[in-house]
Amino acid sequence: MIILKRIASLSILPKLVLTFLVTLTPLYIISWKMNETGSSHVQKEITDSLVSRSSLYMNMLEFDLDSVIRQLQEYVNDDDLLKLSSSSEVMTEIEKMQSQLRLKSKLDLLKRSSKFVENAIAFIPEMHRTVSANANVIGSFDEDQFEALTKSTNRFESPFLLWKDRIFISIPYPDPAVASRQSPVFLLAVEISRGELGLVLQEFTNEGGQTVLLGNKQPFIISAGAGEVNEELIGDFQRAGTEAEETKGLRSVTWNEESYLVVTKHSSRLDMSLLMYVPESKVNASLQVYRFWFYVLSAMSVFLVLLFSYSIYLIIHQPLKRLVRSFRRIEQGQFNLEVSYPLADEFGYLYGQFNGMVKRLDVLVHEVYEQQYLARLAELRHLQSQINPHFLYNSYFILYRMAQQRDHDNVIYFTKHLGEYFQYITRDGSDEVPLSSEIHHARTYAEIQSIRFAERIMVEFDEVPEELSSFPVPRLIVQPIIENAYNHGLENKRKGGLITVSFQDKQGTTQITITDNGGNMDEEKLRELQMSLLDKGPSTEHTGLLNVHRRIIIKYGGGGLTLSIGEERGLAVTISIPRETGNEHESLAHSG
Repeated sequence: MIILKRIASLSILPKLVLTFLVTLTPLYIISWKMNETGSSHVQKEITDSLVSRSSLYMNMLEFDLDSVIRQLQEYVNDDDLLKLSSSSEVMTEIEKMQSQLRLKSKLDLLKRSSKFVENAIAFIPEMHRTVSANANVIGSFDEDQFEALTKSTNRFESPFLLWKDRIFISIPYPDPAVASRQSPVFLLAVEISRGELGLVLQEFTNEGGQTVLLGNKQPFIISAGAGEVNEELIGDFQRAGTEAEETKGLRSVTWNEESYLVVTKHSSRLDMSLLMYVPESKVNASLQVYRFWFYVLSAMSVFLVLLFSYSIYLIIHQPLKRLVRSFRRIEQGQFNLEVSYPLADEFGYLYGQFNGMVKRLDVLVHEVYEQQYLARLAELRHLQSQINPHFLYNSYFILYRMAQQRDHDNVIYFTKHLGEYFQYITRDGSDEVPLSSEIHHARTYAEIQSIRFAERIMVEFDEVPEELSSFPVPRLIVQPIIENAYNHGLENKRKGGLITVSFQDKQGTTQITITDNGGNMDEEKLRELQMSLLDKGPSTEHTGLLNVHRRIIIKYGGGGLTLSIGEERGLAVTISIPRETGNEHESLAHSG
């Protein structure tokens, strides 16, 4: 109690300082705890990243090379290779050349199947020739290389062979392990690209660290990262123990009085190991920076508390009290109030704005009403922006397929309509277009879809009545309904699908009716769709119907969509647009 009384008797400035310090103390403690917790999480994320990257690289390598090995095995039964290796003596020179060219083309495909393949080679001892994917001509036979690569390997446990520091995967036929007394009649091999392995390895390497790919039975080293490869360091890391199982492959190793985070990942499938290591000082460097700035922030906080308290005491206290009294008078309805302030500082500006605010209250009331109109107009713009032509993804695939088949006539036809479609939905300008233009766009959409659904769905358009041809309608109201019929009404229709579009001028309202013969509409589904048009929340299905309905309601204050069951239990959608809108929004805008 005595302490509280002494604090209460202090002047305003010490009270302000103590208040700010007491307020900031729990925030400071929470911030410190968050900083420490964040540092722990960041360090864990970094270490987990090392483990996950090592697994990702090795899994990627296993998948890629396994695919290469399987393709290589399939080539053992290649007809051209079997002919050249067993019956080249009875083949004509032209037949030999054709078979060799076909074989080279297949080797090119094998090389291009993986970025890790440097070359694909076929050795044919009988012809004393080598067919290589990298050579433009058929090469001479390299006896030393052939002998080196003839060694039998277990392609599913240790597939690699080394020859002159180059890495190969080879398949001799027949395999010496099976037919030890018979020399291979041919040998297929792929050379693994050290450069590509290193480049991809670099992508998985931490800044300041190093990543090394090591062969086991066939010793080779491929590295990426900072500095030269230290084989002694790598050896020590490999012998550092197997406690990595407890930490998901991660362990801390000290070498030459420096701590390293080390991740080891072994592939029994490829008989190789991946070693990633990075100095712990590099990992923790960013955390040390955060801690330093946290201490700086703490010191600055205390200083700013003192400075801010004193500034409030000198500058803000009295002007603020006067301003508060003025606001209380405004709350009592005294709008003829005007207060003066002698200085030209921020409070002078605030007092001036306060006086101006009182004078502008009437104007602001009108602006509130205008904002209501603008909000409704913004909703209209938002609904228009939701038009999303999903069918284009399929259209691009169809265009790709036609280009592959060199169907130039249909490519020209298809791209013409696709270009017209893009031009219509992306052009700027008025939100309204003549009905004839809107129907032309819908026809363009139907022509595009006819490429995809030619055997299943047809679209028939009635002629637009001459008196309605130039009638202005909102853009993009017919095509979304037709799109809805494709995607929902006729999605299960295998043949005989029909969409019809008709027009009618009825009691001062332009009506456009789109009907499909989907055959899946009943009273319950119809009620659900009708209720969805009344829902003001987001819709996850039949978005085109709701979008068009809302746009018409917002723009014209009436009209919209009417749903019914058409012929053959399809859905009939009638778009009603008032001929005389009496647009209250436009009237409000003009009056504002």
